[in-house]
Amino acid sequence: MENGIVRFQLLMELRRLGERAFLHKLRQKRPDLTPEQVNQELSRWYRIRPGAEFGDGVGRVGDMARFDRSN
Repeated sequence: MENGIVRFQLLMELRRLGERAFLHKLRQKRPDLTPEQVNQELSRWYRIRPGAEFGDGVGRVGDMARFDRSN
């Protein structure tokens, strides 16, 4: 179990590193952005970065309609 915890901690640290790198690059390119705009760009990056188009899971792309609770 401890090995899984260590791997998860490493995963979270890599995520934070990627986020910091993105924010650093964004602020260099667009120093005029407000904090709100920076947050919007960060949210956008999480949705469209390479590999995230269909989520970060491994395997086939599932039908997202199965999560629709409106029916």
